[in-house]
Amino acid sequence: MASEKKEIAALLSKYQEEILDAWHRQLIVRSNSLMEIIGLTEAKSFTQGILEHFITLFPLAETENDENKSYREIDDLFSDLSGKMTSQNISPSEIAVFIFSMKEAVFPILQKYIDNKDLSGAIISAGRLIDRFAVNTFEIYLNTREKIISEQQRAFMEISVPVVRVWHRIIMIPLIGMLDSERTQLMMEVMLTALEDTQSKVAILDISGIPVVDTLVARHLITAASAAKLMGAECIITGVRSRIAQTLVQLGVDLGDVVTRTTMSDGLQLALELTGQKIGE
Repeated sequence: MASEKKEIAALLSKYQEEILDAWHRQLIVRSNSLMEIIGLTEAKSFTQGILEHFITLFPLAETENDENKSYREIDDLFSDLSGKMTSQNISPSEIAVFIFSMKEAVFPILQKYIDNKDLSGAIISAGRLIDRFAVNTFEIYLNTREKIISEQQRAFMEISVPVVRVWHRIIMIPLIGMLDSERTQLMMEVMLTALEDTQSKVAILDISGIPVVDTLVARHLITAASAAKLMGAECIITGVRSRIAQTLVQLGVDLGDVVTRTTMSDGLQLALELTGQKIGE
């Protein structure tokens, strides 16, 4: 069987140009929008690379594992392909068409030049390898998308933790939305970095925009205040409404030495006093 596969691989190599021409025609007909986005030249570069690896791997498809050098090389090619398609917002279905249309270019060559008695086995082997390519491409596409989404979420979180220098040596961080462990860690990093960069002595954390303050959120706020004190700064938490105060009391949360104020203006007035400053009358 191995020798037969090598003969088939040699056959595919001989008619490589014919296969590529057929593949490109299929792509133009079945996925014209994709071809317009990535361009015919770029598409030809990918199809040629994929076909060359296909021919190399065909005799080894069911005997070698994923550590084979050719498998690693084609995974890199698929990673590049998926990255370009993801950046262009190309859908998974169009990527599937890109790979699966290869069958309609390879199978006619097999049917034309292989005896009927060997044809079914050759088509099954070729189909399995192309399916494997498609699965690998789709997995890499998903991983690439997840990475992009993760980076976007990180960027969004950074935007959602703005630092405002409201006065000399006084910074303010308005918090809006839910405060989970990851966002709290980011908030602490942003606050401590801002304290160091601006040489501020007071950080105001305004929680007016946080809808729910539970035990976990309270612990996060205490941790942030403690971290600020380690840097020689005071942390004032503003926006502590009556409902939040009642909730914290019912939960038995002790804010300890954390300084709190009801409104942002009260917090700013205290911050001015702590830094020995005042607003001119």
